[in-house]
Amino acid sequence: MSQPPPPPGNPPEFGKPSDGAVPPPPGPPPPPQTQQPQMQQPQTPPPPPGYGYPAQTPPPPPGGGYGYPAPGQPQPGENPYAQPVPPAQNPYAQAPTQAAFQPQGPPPPPYASGAPQYPGQPQYGQVPPQGPYGYPQQPYPGGPGGGRSNNKLVIIIAAVVAVVLLAAGGVYLATKSGGNDPDPKPTAKPTGSGGPAPTSAPHSTELQFGWNKPADKVAEKDNLKTVFGIWFTDKYVVKGEIDKVVAYDEATGNQAWTLPAPSRGDCAAARDTYQNLAAIQYGPSCNKVMVFDLTTGAQKWSVDLPGATGSKTDFDYSQMAISGDTVGVDWLSGSIGYRLSSHAILWQGGNGNCEDDGYGGGSQFVVIVNCDYQTYKVQVIDPDNHGKAKWTWTAPGGTEVNAIVSTDPVVVVLGTDNSSATDVVTLAGGRMQSRISLGTDKYDVSLGDNGAQDVHNVLVSKDTVYLTLRSQGDSKGQVLSGIVAFNTSDGKQKWVAKPADKQDILAVDFVDGQVLALEPPDYDVPGQLVTVDPATGAMKKFAGFTDGSKDHVDLSDLENYPYWHNGHFYQVTHTVYEGNDDEMYLVEFH
Repeated sequence: MSQPPPPPGNPPEFGKPSDGAVPPPPGPPPPPQTQQPQMQQPQTPPPPPGYGYPAQTPPPPPGGGYGYPAPGQPQPGENPYAQPVPPAQNPYAQAPTQAAFQPQGPPPPPYASGAPQYPGQPQYGQVPPQGPYGYPQQPYPGGPGGGRSNNKLVIIIAAVVAVVLLAAGGVYLATKSGGNDPDPKPTAKPTGSGGPAPTSAPHSTELQFGWNKPADKVAEKDNLKTVFGIWFTDKYVVKGEIDKVVAYDEATGNQAWTLPAPSRGDCAAARDTYQNLAAIQYGPSCNKVMVFDLTTGAQKWSVDLPGATGSKTDFDYSQMAISGDTVGVDWLSGSIGYRLSSHAILWQGGNGNCEDDGYGGGSQFVVIVNCDYQTYKVQVIDPDNHGKAKWTWTAPGGTEVNAIVSTDPVVVVLGTDNSSATDVVTLAGGRMQSRISLGTDKYDVSLGDNGAQDVHNVLVSKDTVYLTLRSQGDSKGQVLSGIVAFNTSDGKQKWVAKPADKQDILAVDFVDGQVLALEPPDYDVPGQLVTVDPATGAMKKFAGFTDGSKDHVDLSDLENYPYWHNGHFYQVTHTVYEGNDDEMYLVEFH
């Protein structure tokens, strides 16, 4: 079994606290007192020159953090929306020189740290001996156990406070194996990969409550049930619910079909789809994968995950992702990739010091790799080539990769032992293109429990990252919030947009090339949807809510999230709690 990480060392340059976005006060910020774990060299094949392992990171350029507008900036009433901000006012957002990430000598060979190689264990990219359905004929040495990254542990804490954290056990190598499907694959038509939608459906300028779907009861012994999965077709909204998946007519709320999917209640669901196919885990220990048709509710195929017994909890804290005709599943003690249309195996994870620790789908398949809690990497992989990496980027020492915001461009969230979100980083071709420091409690970056892609309040287009400022109250009791835009090319701040009436606001989606944001209804606020111009940050009302909407919209629950699709606004829950009799799976406005 592996040992816990050694005592922390020097603080990393990444993740330095700052005051957030918008113009900084003069003078450099004081150095932070964060801590950094020691490092091991990664256990996967060496990246090409330039990806390297981080040398000592240089300090940021002079300047303070970025807080709310400083004196001299336009005040409310002059322009209540966004004002362009001069370049270079985010000292942490400058792309570092590439030299800071060059290797200090030749790259290490695979397994350079002396990780033991067990008899019969395949090298990276090799195909293990396969039995029926492509599973290994013999189990990999070492039993299931902990050894997942800190972001998985954060998920454990957030999902069930009463659960005792698993002790760190053996660690596992994501040894991706080849499949048995050599035929050419159709071109992917991904969804949810980030970026503006081309057009929007007609919508009402005054949204009114349409229908809702009450959640099923949760037994006292279960405490809570997670209900991941929300998908849309041209006429249905499809929701993962307790022990089932249900499609509703978006116009009427009438039930269109129901697909049984009994589970213990914390199984994963892939966010993206492919040709109206979606995928979930289910079963008594989340031990099965099911692919189904969103238009008919018909099951296309179902398969037991490797090593499944039907009763063991081997598949705790799983996550899934779909990119094109590929679905990947990652859990505490392994990972596997399937051809979505046929369930042929494309790769499979084994034991070792490195392992897949998060998947992102959509336009590309992106993988977070965790090497013994010490080194974290991001890879874009080729599913048709046994999951081999097209490129690899290694995160700076003392940081971990906790979320995948977008797969095209590749944008990830970095964190540390002390914070789950410290930086937002854009990667291109295995190199860091830009970095945005999140400061201390300035941004509302919400990381959910349904895998690495379960990120809220952050949007990404081809050239811009949009962050939501965390709501704060001023001395007059008014809410201060806003949307901040940064270039993906260099991390420089473009503008800050704030509601004229000083209300809460959060980024939701894209519509007609604009950012769609929500000012939630409250006891004395009717609420509205606004669009934000990506070039200037200027706000414009998109749709209001009719009187009484506040009785149906409650985003104060951390597990309720807003969605916009086809002219309909939805409030969707991800978790149902025992004893809460008024929770809704879905609330619809049109």
